[in-house]
Amino acid sequence: MKKCVFNIMKEVPDSMKCVSQRVNNKGYTLIDSLLTFTVFCMISLCIPLIMKGFSTIKNDMVPPHYYEWNLFNESLKDELWRGEGVVVTPDKIFFIVSGQAISYEKYNQSIRRRVNNRGHEVVLQAVDSFSFASIIQGVHMELEFVGGEKVEGEFFYFSTGQGGEIP
Repeated sequence: MKKCVFNIMKEVPDSMKCVSQRVNNKGYTLIDSLLTFTVFCMISLCIPLIMKGFSTIKNDMVPPHYYEWNLFNESLKDELWRGEGVVVTPDKIFFIVSGQAISYEKYNQSIRRRVNNRGHEVVLQAVDSFSFASIIQGVHMELEFVGGEKVEGEFFYFSTGQGGEIP
């Protein structure tokens, strides 16, 4: 029987011999499976950590209301100080700076700034409610963000129409 197998191997072309020579008797061992399982576990345990890292980065990219409010506060103070002809209604403030009509008003859940009734510059986001009230030579604003955080500020303007003198 052994001679028959040997004779058959002689008759097999060389290309087939290469294929048969690559086959070995080692097989898939327990160590191979344990190493594969260990690598799989390490990768699967890292996935929740990576997802948590992405959510942390996403939350850090959105600035808190405090920063957005301070930026809005300073820019409105600066513009209103240079403004003339200030008109205050509960939901809108309107004034003129260097010949351009500037208004701040609510638009959906944000406050937008418009110049000459054109444009759409969002200056505050996630605003639930706000109101402007006129005070002596200024404007008082109360604002509530969507999360329930409330802030208020007073913005003053320079006006020579009420007996003031230019410094």
